[in-house]
Amino acid sequence: MSTSAPHRAPAGPRRAPSVRAGRVGGRSARPGLRDGGPSGPPDRRAGDRRRHEVAADDPEVVAELTRRARSSGIVLAVTAMVVLPAWSPVDLYLEPDRAGTFIAVRLLCVLPMLVALWLLVRRPLGRRRPELVTTVLVLGVVQVDVLWMLLQVDHSVAYALGLAPALFGSGGVLAGPARWTVGLGVVTWAGLVAAALVAGDTLPGDELVTVAVHLATATVIAGVMHGVRQKLSLREVRTTVGLHREQDRTRRLLTRLERLSEEDPLTGLANRRRWDAELDAACAVSRRSGQPVAVVLVDLDRFKQVNDRHGHAGGDAALRAVADLLRAAVRGGDVVARLGGDELAVLLPGGPEERAVELAERVRLATLALELPGFDPGELTVSLGVAAAAGTDASPAVLTARADSCLYAAKGTRNAVGTTTRLTTA
Repeated sequence: MSTSAPHRAPAGPRRAPSVRAGRVGGRSARPGLRDGGPSGPPDRRAGDRRRHEVAADDPEVVAELTRRARSSGIVLAVTAMVVLPAWSPVDLYLEPDRAGTFIAVRLLCVLPMLVALWLLVRRPLGRRRPELVTTVLVLGVVQVDVLWMLLQVDHSVAYALGLAPALFGSGGVLAGPARWTVGLGVVTWAGLVAAALVAGDTLPGDELVTVAVHLATATVIAGVMHGVRQKLSLREVRTTVGLHREQDRTRRLLTRLERLSEEDPLTGLANRRRWDAELDAACAVSRRSGQPVAVVLVDLDRFKQVNDRHGHAGGDAALRAVADLLRAAVRGGDVVARLGGDELAVLLPGGPEERAVELAERVRLATLALELPGFDPGELTVSLGVAAAAGTDASPAVLTARADSCLYAAKGTRNAVGTTTRLTTA
C-alpha cells in the first residue's frame, strides 16, 4: 500500500448538514400523556373523554352526515320526478274534467325538482345545505301541488291522502335532523288549514276529520321514524369515524415502531438490523445486474480517550457530528448506519469504488475540520475503510471483510482512508 499526503481543509465554522439521505427516519418526541382534566375519578374522566371524543359537531361527523343527506336528497328528487307524474291516471279516473290541467301542473312541478337535483349534484349550496334544497324544492313542491288540487276536486279525501307520501319520504329517506320532517309537517298542516278555510262548506266535515286523522297519524309516524333513524345514524357515524381514527392512529404507531426498530436512537441513522437488510438487498441486485456496490466503514479514532476526556456527553456529541457529516455527504439511495459503538458505515448501491473513496476522503477532511465545544482543533479524527464488489463477488460477508481489512490498515496510522490499492493518510 502507498501513502500520499492529502490537502487539509481550512478550519472554519461547522456547517449544518442539509441532506439527510440514507436516514431511515427521524427521531420523534416521546408521546406525552393526555391532560388530566378536571378532578374526579380517573375511570370516569376517561369514559367521558371516550364518549365525547367524536362529538356531534365533529367536522368528520358533520361531513359524513351532510354527504348522506345529499345522497338521500338525490334519491328523493329522482323518485318524486317519477312518482308525481305517475299519479296522472288517478286524475283521469277521479277528475276527468280537470285531468288535463292537473297533469300539466304535475309536469310543471318537475322543473323545481330538476333544479334541486342540479343543486345537489353540481352546486355548493346543494352540498352544504342538502336538507334545505330537498325539503323546499322537492317535498315542499309535492305538498303545494296536492293542496292546490285539493281546492278544486270533488274527491277531497283521495287527494288529501297524497299529502302523506312526502311526509313518509322525509321521515324514512331524508338523512338529516328530524326538524326538517317536523317543519314539513307544520307547513303541511298550515296549508291544510288554509285550504279548509278557503274551501268553506265545499269540504264536508266528515271528510275533513278523516283527512286530519290520517294526516296526524302520518305526521307522528314520520317524525318519530325520522328521529329514531337520525339517532341511530348519528351513533353509527360516530362509531365509524372513531373506528377510522383508531385505525389511523394504529397505523401511525406501527409505522413509528417500525421506524424505531430500524433506527439508532442516538444518531438517527439506520441501525445494524436495517444495515444488514440493506446490504443483503444491494448485493443481491449487484449479483443479478453486475453493477458495483461499495461499502465505507468509519471508526472514530481514540474514541475511548474522547470519552475519558470529554465524558460520555462529549463522545455522543462527536458521534452525532460525524453522523451528520456522513448524511450530508451521501446521495439519495445511499444508506448511512451505526453498526455499534463508534463504528459507522455507508452503503453505496450502484456506486463504484472511486466514488466511495472520494466520499471517504471528504468525510475524513470534514471531520478533521470540525469545531466542537471543548475539543481542540483537529482533535477528532476518523479512519475509514473502503471496499467495492460487483457480480458474483458481491457478497455481504466478502464485502464487509474487505472493508474491515482496509479499515484495520487505516487504523494503523489513524486519520486515514484505507482501500484495497492504497492508504491515504494525513
